[in-house]
Amino acid sequence: MPIITISRGSLSATEMLAKRVSERIKCPVVTREDVLKAAEKYGIKETGLGELSFVEKSPRLLDKMGDTKRQYLGCFQTALFDFALKGDLIYHGHLAQFLLSKIPYVLRVLLTASTEFRIRTLMEEGGKSRDEVISRIKAIDERRLKWSQFLYGVNWKDPSHYDLVINIERVSMDLAADLITKAVAAKEFQSTTEATTMLRNLHLASLAEVYLQQSPRTRGSEVEIDADSTTGSLVVTGNCPRVGAGMWESDIRAVLSKVEGVKTIEVKKSLVSFYE
Repeated sequence: MPIITISRGSLSATEMLAKRVSERIKCPVVTREDVLKAAEKYGIKETGLGELSFVEKSPRLLDKMGDTKRQYLGCFQTALFDFALKGDLIYHGHLAQFLLSKIPYVLRVLLTASTEFRIRTLMEEGGKSRDEVISRIKAIDERRLKWSQFLYGVNWKDPSHYDLVINIERVSMDLAADLITKAVAAKEFQSTTEATTMLRNLHLASLAEVYLQQSPRTRGSEVEIDADSTTGSLVVTGNCPRVGAGMWESDIRAVLSKVEGVKTIEVKKSLVSFYE
């Protein structure tokens, strides 16, 4: 059950490469738009972040306030896990590999090229002047860096976040597709029973987080959730106020009891005084 993510800068090569790899390994291609559509049932539209282009806009001050980011990531991640649980998956877009980082068999690919190559390519694709293209590349790079730092606290260009970095200035699309096809066939990127169980556990925990963020009673709760999808158990760990601790736990239990597949809920709370 291969899962491949392909990230890139400002070139259209990602879509082309994803299609070629898909044809070779008979694996469906999923885009950010597909995931956003699937995440609507989890309430992602309420966050307003799904409507923003990571290329055209930078995070707003309003986005950095409250629980918007946490709710958006929970909705998007849960929908992405939905796709992953169906089987093979090639995701092309931006930043999704960070939401799949705990799944060991994901092959993370980064496409890169020199600035001059990007300039020439965009000039040919869009018929823009050199100065216009340079300005656009600079803006795109700045915005994507801001989004990766805002959402995940990382520099998305750091090669340590990837398993395979391909310079498309020197490597043809066919060769790039061959390299990915060969890499994903290696044992390191093959799903195992344990890894599949891990994915199901992560999906259940992510779904539980979505439920907490959806409910006015528990939205903003700073908790960590560990899930066991086999037994249907959740372990919720977090800080709660000394005053109202019973109600805090009761609200969490009431909301999480509605999550499909959940049978038992254990709440581990640390009482803190600064809420009083």
